[in-house]
Amino acid sequence: MKEISYFLLLVISINLDCFTSSVTEGFLLKSINYKRFLQIGITFGLVQALFFLFGFLGGRFAANWISSFDHWVAFFVLLAIGVHMIIEEFQQEKEAEGFSGDFKTLVGVAMAVSIDAFAIGLVTSLLLKTLALFAFLVFALTFLISFIGVFLGSSFSKFAKKIKYSQAIGGVILILLGLKILLEHLGVL
Repeated sequence: MKEISYFLLLVISINLDCFTSSVTEGFLLKSINYKRFLQIGITFGLVQALFFLFGFLGGRFAANWISSFDHWVAFFVLLAIGVHMIIEEFQQEKEAEGFSGDFKTLVGVAMAVSIDAFAIGLVTSLLLKTLALFAFLVFALTFLISFIGVFLGSSFSKFAKKIKYSQAIGGVILILLGLKILLEHLGVL
């Protein structure tokens, strides 16, 4: 149960950038379009799950070599991702046009917000022993978060500024989670 709690926090944290991208896209859509919502949710979900799988498999391949210092790897990977998400939150410029109208651009955005999923897959391979359920959960949660984000964005576009710091919050959660993993492995917690 403890493993699933860690995993859910990781997936929710890395999906806050998907949520932010989806909300932003929803603000730019001229009307509610469920086909577009599904397209965004499925694309983000599949790309996020694939990146997670690649990271997980890479971590499994290197598990024997890395097991003596895996807690440090997890800490620094989560720290780097968290700091990157916080910095990106304050440096990004909002797009004037949406990305979901062109499938190549949509996949590009999905890949950009899924790079973290590769690193999370790597970290997860060090902490968890099973794959299928977790890969499905990555897809399902990413789909759900992205779908809800674009729906909310299109429904409440006038409230755009109220969701401004969700990516930075996700970054802080990842940093704290990495610190918790490190402290547990060092025997402090």
